[in-house]
Amino acid sequence: MVRRITIDWRRRACACLALVAMVSTAGELERLVDTRHGVVKPDGGEVNGRCLVGPCVPHGSVSPCPDSLYPYGIRTYPSPSSLHPGDPVTGFSQLHAHGTGGHPSYGLFLVTPTTSMSLEERDIASPMTFVETRPSVFRATLDKDRIGVAIAPAHHCALYRFDFPAGERARIVVNAQRKNGNPKGLVSGGLALRADRRGASGGGRYRDNWNPAEYNAFFACETDVPAVAAGTNAAGTVAWLEFDARQAQRVFLKIAVSFRDAETASAHLRREIPDWDFDSLQGKAEAMWEERLGRIRADGFADETARRVFYSNLYHTMLQPRDRTDDFAGWPSGAPVWDDHYTLWDTWRTLYPLFSLTEPDVYAGVVNSFAERLARNGQCCASFIQGEEYRTGQGGDDVDNVIADAWARKVPGIDWTGAWRVLEANAARRTPDYRAHGWVADDVKHDYCWRMRSGSGTIGFAYNDWCAAQVAEGLGKTAEAARLRARSGNWTNVWNDACVDEKGGFTGFINGRQKDGSFKVKHWMTKGGPVGPTRARGGFNEDFYEGTCWDYSFTIYHDIPGMMAKMGGCDKFVERLEYALANNLIEFGNEPSFLTIWLFDFAGRIDRASYWADKLRRRFGPWGVPGDDDSGAMGSMYVFLTAGFFPVAGQDLYALHAPGAKRIAFRLGNGRTFTVEAPRLANGTHVARVLLNGRELEEPFIRQSDVMSGGTLLFEMAP
Repeated sequence: MVRRITIDWRRRACACLALVAMVSTAGELERLVDTRHGVVKPDGGEVNGRCLVGPCVPHGSVSPCPDSLYPYGIRTYPSPSSLHPGDPVTGFSQLHAHGTGGHPSYGLFLVTPTTSMSLEERDIASPMTFVETRPSVFRATLDKDRIGVAIAPAHHCALYRFDFPAGERARIVVNAQRKNGNPKGLVSGGLALRADRRGASGGGRYRDNWNPAEYNAFFACETDVPAVAAGTNAAGTVAWLEFDARQAQRVFLKIAVSFRDAETASAHLRREIPDWDFDSLQGKAEAMWEERLGRIRADGFADETARRVFYSNLYHTMLQPRDRTDDFAGWPSGAPVWDDHYTLWDTWRTLYPLFSLTEPDVYAGVVNSFAERLARNGQCCASFIQGEEYRTGQGGDDVDNVIADAWARKVPGIDWTGAWRVLEANAARRTPDYRAHGWVADDVKHDYCWRMRSGSGTIGFAYNDWCAAQVAEGLGKTAEAARLRARSGNWTNVWNDACVDEKGGFTGFINGRQKDGSFKVKHWMTKGGPVGPTRARGGFNEDFYEGTCWDYSFTIYHDIPGMMAKMGGCDKFVERLEYALANNLIEFGNEPSFLTIWLFDFAGRIDRASYWADKLRRRFGPWGVPGDDDSGAMGSMYVFLTAGFFPVAGQDLYALHAPGAKRIAFRLGNGRTFTVEAPRLANGTHVARVLLNGRELEEPFIRQSDVMSGGTLLFEMAP
């Protein structure tokens, strides 16, 4: 039946916030997360992150969020995360990409409550006031029509609650033709109203995502009461449902999305949201988040804001990739499908090592899905989005690094026969110039990916080869291991000893190379050497993808002693690294430099690693991150920055630094607990010594086996 209510809109926001403050400790950690983190400041200002403000469940397929008005809004470009704080909101779509830059994806199946007769987004858009933003629930007010909105999530579905004021009409508009940044993203298809006027279903073929491949997507929605009137536009792509609005009225709408067909979407609705109990659905989502977030218990922060920032960043690590098993046509029943990798170039360094500790089931599912993708698609790319492969080639075949990291960290539940097939296939498909000459040539065109660069591509492939060699050796494939290990030395082919930084006096940098073997002099080089610090004068996006010679020359993770030797030995290496950091020559807003600080540990300088780790941690402000969150890459980096140990991804090693909290306990996938303690942590202290289960460490490293065995890592701090 229609629920008739009386709403005092002037008091609504304050009342909801007061209710949140009065709740019990149930959901304690989930309530610490403010999904505005990485989106907007409390004063309305935009921040770095491009994160999603709407609710979801861990690794759920849908992420319902508000969409800013485009192309009629204040901005001249759409946000990849769909929301520009301060712009009018045109409705709430069900699919979004988290933390990405570049061309916007998704924004499908827009649902808009309105009192307008128009179906045009510019006419029904409204300013929005946030009321409550948590992982399990989103509440806001659309100010123009004084409509209250609440959203609770399920895996493939969302339940909306719309509170309309008394007036002439109350409408819900469902748009199946638009996407984020394109009012006509639908290539073919449409929607149809239900005969009982209680919803609609449809979808079809869509285009214009960051992954340029066309893809299928479908929806089904249902209201708790029938509309008094309903209709569609002439094209059959936008529907409207009108309700009795003589008094204030509450209407529920539940909607599901499937990449298979509308019938599967309807089945999702029946299974995941069988009734209209909003509080119950929210409670289930809250419990899921409380359990996941509770796998890491962190205490002893400087203040409660720091604790909120930690859990907001941890939350971001559990959004993507998305589990879409059994939701794509043509896949074997039960075959794992983990979708929306934007991209592994961003996430392999920190996100997957974190999965190995707290979400090993997710990690195993992802690696097993790699094998399924190779068998089905004939390739397994670093980007897999909307169920379609996309060869991005930002650094190499980063799938290999994820697989090798799982091998080194002994992630359970992986089919290693299938995983090896992926490594073997990728090793055979590196660019022809790399396979023939030992480097990606600057002056050779190929179909690998336009993002491939000579410098970053060569050292990326070299690390891929080293990673694949470790798995081959472990599987007893000694000949393949020897061949790949030898090829991993190719990084030296793009090291140019003649490059000299004239200001700092440092010699030797990674430099793009041509097919004939010569190092091509670029405009960023003067007298044979790079000059900094500006990005344009360091090979940014020329020899390197989204980085410079300074960034990439510190990324030889499989041969750190060799890298140090090229830079003049240990002492000169420390001097050079200190110089690079002090002069802002290392860019932490992008992933290639994630491990750079912890290279100090390899020179025995945990003091400098701790100093610069603290500097980096402080760049994660109370509401934003140093760059795009990139599918949880930044969030997982922050978790390790706080934890006091940082992964050398693709290997089983962690490098140590002073933690950012006095106590942080990991509830591991094997049931044990690993605790990091620094009881005397304070500003102005440094690491005096580190004890693992009472045994003093001689070097600033621990292994995956040390963590998975459980116990305590104690940092003794001193002035």
